[in-house]
Amino acid sequence: MLNNVLLYFIIYSFLGWCLESVYKTILDKHFVNSGFLYGPCCPIYGFGAIIMIIVFGALPKNIFIIFFISMIFLTIWEYIVGFILEKIFKTKYWDYSNIKFNINGRVCLKNSIYWGILGVIFIFIIHPVIGNLVNILPASVIFHLNVVLYIIFITDMIITVNRILFIDDKIEEVYQIGEKIKEKISELKQSEGLEKVSVQNILEKLNDLKQEQANLKTKLYKQINRLKGAFPTMHMSEKISKFIEQKIDLKGKRNKKDEEE
Repeated sequence: MLNNVLLYFIIYSFLGWCLESVYKTILDKHFVNSGFLYGPCCPIYGFGAIIMIIVFGALPKNIFIIFFISMIFLTIWEYIVGFILEKIFKTKYWDYSNIKFNINGRVCLKNSIYWGILGVIFIFIIHPVIGNLVNILPASVIFHLNVVLYIIFITDMIITVNRILFIDDKIEEVYQIGEKIKEKISELKQSEGLEKVSVQNILEKLNDLKQEQANLKTKLYKQINRLKGAFPTMHMSEKISKFIEQKIDLKGKRNKKDEEE
């Protein structure tokens, strides 16, 4: 039974990712890798599905009961997940503040109704099909499948969390490299009378620092843009916002310079 539940979690996390990615891809008219993780997995849907399987296992299959309980339980779950993510990562990944009948921007009535509808579809259509398919599989196959899938899932979780937790530190590293670049430029300005070899060494170190900073910036921009694509209403930390604004300002200055030329 536990093996089945573990497999359900992965399956529904993947199906949730498909649902969100398709929806956002249609809206944005380009592919969007939705969700918090790098891989095709939205754990909020996986946990939500498990909650529903457990709760509705002991309840009568009444469409109205399922709708309202799905709406309530999944709305509470969405609120809890949003709150936890904000506290851990100092970032608000979704914000419904501009939608009527919201609570702290973390949940809203419109989404709650969607959760209710999704709950009905899940209990009456999706889970019976998935449940029958999983029950066909031998226990040994489910066990080994879980081992492989959870190794991938946990690895993705560790990499994602590690990178997001240290975004601010990486931005600080970019600024520190910038200070070192300024020092090398200052050395160059005062290099009159130095041997050619010494000047060359300064230039090489300067170029290395510029390349290191450019590589780090590129990685950070890709990471931040991926999160912005997955969570369009995301409220970033002050340091990340400032970092992105600097890039926009730099682009604006370059465009203006190009026009003048």
